[in-house]
Amino acid sequence: MIVRDGLWEEIEPWMLGIRRAIHRHPELGLDTPHTQAIIEEALDRLGISHTRSIAHGVKAQLGPEGDDAILLRADMDGLPITEIPRVPFVSEVTGRMHACGHDCHTAMLLGAARYLKAHETQLRRPLVLMFQPAEEGPGGALPMIEAGVLENPRVTQAAMIHVSDDLPSGVIGLREGPAMGGCDDFTIVVRGRGGHGSAPHTGVDAILVATAMVQSLQSLVSREQDPLDPLVVSVGTIHGGYRENIIADRVEMTGTIRSLTATTRQRAVTRVREIVEQVAHLNRAEVELTIEAGYPPAFADIAWTRQVKQILERELGSDYVTDIAQPTLGVEDFAYVAEKVQATILNLGIVGEGFTTGLHSAGLLIDEKALRYGAAAFAAVALGG
Repeated sequence: MIVRDGLWEEIEPWMLGIRRAIHRHPELGLDTPHTQAIIEEALDRLGISHTRSIAHGVKAQLGPEGDDAILLRADMDGLPITEIPRVPFVSEVTGRMHACGHDCHTAMLLGAARYLKAHETQLRRPLVLMFQPAEEGPGGALPMIEAGVLENPRVTQAAMIHVSDDLPSGVIGLREGPAMGGCDDFTIVVRGRGGHGSAPHTGVDAILVATAMVQSLQSLVSREQDPLDPLVVSVGTIHGGYRENIIADRVEMTGTIRSLTATTRQRAVTRVREIVEQVAHLNRAEVELTIEAGYPPAFADIAWTRQVKQILERELGSDYVTDIAQPTLGVEDFAYVAEKVQATILNLGIVGEGFTTGLHSAGLLIDEKALRYGAAAFAAVALGG
């Protein structure tokens, strides 16, 4: 079993040191030069060739020449959250934190790289390591694909790991088929006609129109959508009005549409537009709707996911591998990779000693012992795929 190889006794503390160094200096979006430098220095020390696909995205290669390569991906960026100081390696950048575990993802892929370099002659296929910025936005996977990360060598199968606050430490969960949602964000600007609160009939109340839109949008999910085909339409912000006795002439709202299939996604976007425009017309208001397309739904290839599950059960032990029953409407720009090649998503449990709260929380602490299993899983996929 790969996870029991004695080499991990050397790799694990080295890998944790990298994770903590990245954690101290979180970076946002596409601007990740410090993290990139840590990655490139580690790859140089390991003697692994690498290039920059985009400004701060790193592509590394191992194994034999040829095509039919396997790609392993880790994301690098943090979140605009001020960390609650609970560990000695707390974020040193005010207002930034690795609250989604991307520091762990990068460290685990480097840990796997060190293990695989020591076993490079056992790799039967070319291996591509993809270190990607901007998963939290605006998205780094698509620019790296456009820059050729899936070519030379040609990638045919891919895997990623994301830490999970729903699983015990070290346990890896997989799901076949629809795995993660797609996302489209919207902004609605309602324009009415102002007036005095004592004479609402002389104006067009933008607040009334906006609330009618919010209610009508919820009927899209509750009365038009198959309950077995997930869809969420959420209005997250609403701003309008001046004071208690003035009829508001303008309201701005923002929200998100989450769906699991391309068909539902397109239909939902179309219906949101129709509903908003019709409600505005019925209430004599004007409306401006902007919909910004986000990441597509992520589909885990069934055959590849089953193969990976078998590999992990053999190399980690069946107690450390489980099925995930339900998809999530959380989004992931690894979905762009999954649109191009057979792909699967590994969810690594971090709930154990020291764990505090869920992901995207200022108080997140993880059980670092899980990282050994994540790195071993990466290595197992590369060697067994």
